[in-house]
Amino acid sequence: MSTRKLFTIGIALLVFAAIKLILLDIFWQQSAAEQTACDVRQGCTLPNGAYVKFSGTVSAKTPFSVELRNVAAEVGEVSVSFAMKDMDMGFNRYPLQRSTDGAWQADHIRLPLCVAGRRDYLADINIGGQVFQTAFSAE
Repeated sequence: MSTRKLFTIGIALLVFAAIKLILLDIFWQQSAAEQTACDVRQGCTLPNGAYVKFSGTVSAKTPFSVELRNVAAEVGEVSVSFAMKDMDMGFNRYPLQRSTDGAWQADHIRLPLCVAGRRDYLADINIGGQVFQTAFSAE
């Protein structure tokens, strides 16, 4: 392959990467999370009146469930994702589905595994674009 073709391919790859970064910046906007103290294992009420509870063994090794109550049906998307302070945990958003009794629920949730062995997680609870973040420890 000629040097000119390699140069052209290199420039095309750089342009593609730049376009991808611009699109990610435009479309990957996440609302600023409101920090809230909440014991998600016992269940608690968020500042907007929604009640959240994690059921089962909250661990990176076993699946558990998340349930939200007192959330209107019209809110749109309800989801939960997990992170750690100062550590990228990848994409792990779990959508919650509205059940017949009016609660929003997701089953078989798995925490992202931390290769450093940490167990201090942050849960981002998204209710119709309003995000509440609470810290918790996994077993």
